[in-house]
Amino acid sequence: MEGLRLFWFGWVICQVRRWMSMPSTDENFFANSERSLYRIVRGMITEAIERGELMAGGSIALTERFSASRYFKQAKALGGTVGSLFAAPIRMILSKEYDPADRDNPLRLILFAQSVGQQELDQFEDQFNTLLYQLYGMTETVGIPLMNQPHGTPNNLSIGRPTLGYEVKLIDEEGNEVPAGQTGQIAVKGIPGRTIMKGYFKNPEATAATVQNGWLLTGDNARLGEDGRFYFVDRLKDMIKRSGENVAAGEVESVLTDHEAVYEAVVVGVPDPIKDEAIKAFVILHDGATATSEELLDYCRERLANFKVPDTIDVVEDFPRTAVGKIQKHLIRQSVLT
Repeated sequence: MEGLRLFWFGWVICQVRRWMSMPSTDENFFANSERSLYRIVRGMITEAIERGELMAGGSIALTERFSASRYFKQAKALGGTVGSLFAAPIRMILSKEYDPADRDNPLRLILFAQSVGQQELDQFEDQFNTLLYQLYGMTETVGIPLMNQPHGTPNNLSIGRPTLGYEVKLIDEEGNEVPAGQTGQIAVKGIPGRTIMKGYFKNPEATAATVQNGWLLTGDNARLGEDGRFYFVDRLKDMIKRSGENVAAGEVESVLTDHEAVYEAVVVGVPDPIKDEAIKAFVILHDGATATSEELLDYCRERLANFKVPDTIDVVEDFPRTAVGKIQKHLIRQSVLT
């Protein structure tokens, strides 16, 4: 039975490969973290591509650890044609001194997850002569339910459209589908144990709360654009309730990272006796750049509604991160509260 499931899963991924125009000659390039947790953190992205690639005749190149300065050199040495990254490593690569020789690499496309600003997207593609395609998924979705297809021009500010084998909708707190343009939680329809998870190990309560009538509730908010693409808004738990208004931390972070001096930003909600929650932002500046908190607040005031402007902005040296560079926002939130 397990063999049948593996065959079925591989068949689905092979269909995705055909849909993505990925030939069997592709060599997929994955740069591992120091603790070899990359497979876990990347979850469904690594699983889906690896198992589909092998069944379709492709190959996998794994490095011992991720290196921002050597990423493209490793890809060239290993003959990688399709890469996989997420936002933090992309920014790490861009922050290193640019080596023009890295433009000569075999990577024809790189799949990535998590939001990256348009300026960074353009810079990355221009410097390294490759194409980026943003996708969306999680361990619980098994495969990739949303992505920008390599047919036509991608919009990498979006997480794309539903892929083969998946149905996606956005719902409100009562489970009702929201109209296009409005923010709602991403719900993914699939077959438990096949296209979505069967359940959490020995946790039936969490399973029941997450999988309802064949729909997996992701805990992520998005909106459906007029172009038919989904646009990630924020994690439900990262929504800030300020004076009765919902503020997406990701929207404020996006505005801050558009500032020429800001390398990275994190926004959290902190308890406030009057506003319910206050908005607190933390930023890391580019090497050699300068910007005061007040300058950054003025920048936000020009681009955000008043209720979305942070109450305070702190300039810091770095954020707590996982082994692969992902920001640990919960630790930042805890540091504010202690």
